[in-house]
Amino acid sequence: MAVPAARARYFLHTDAVMDHVDRRHLRHGDVAERIGISRAYWSQLVHRHRPVTPSLRARLLASRVFRGLRERDLWERIEGGAS
Repeated sequence: MAVPAARARYFLHTDAVMDHVDRRHLRHGDVAERIGISRAYWSQLVHRHRPVTPSLRARLLASRVFRGLRERDLWERIEGGAS
């Protein structure tokens, strides 16, 4: 019996994301509020403790906060679910 392949997970590019946030003079709480999540959840994403879900990836791309950044600027795909 074949073992199913682990799904890919997506994690924020912390340095690029935080550089963008800093250049816009925003705080963690500002970003979290603008994309509709808690500050604690945003912190977990930034510190790569949680992967970015498909729905949140869509919200990040649609957000004015991250205007000008492409998918590859915001997160990386990790194959096999490892972080």
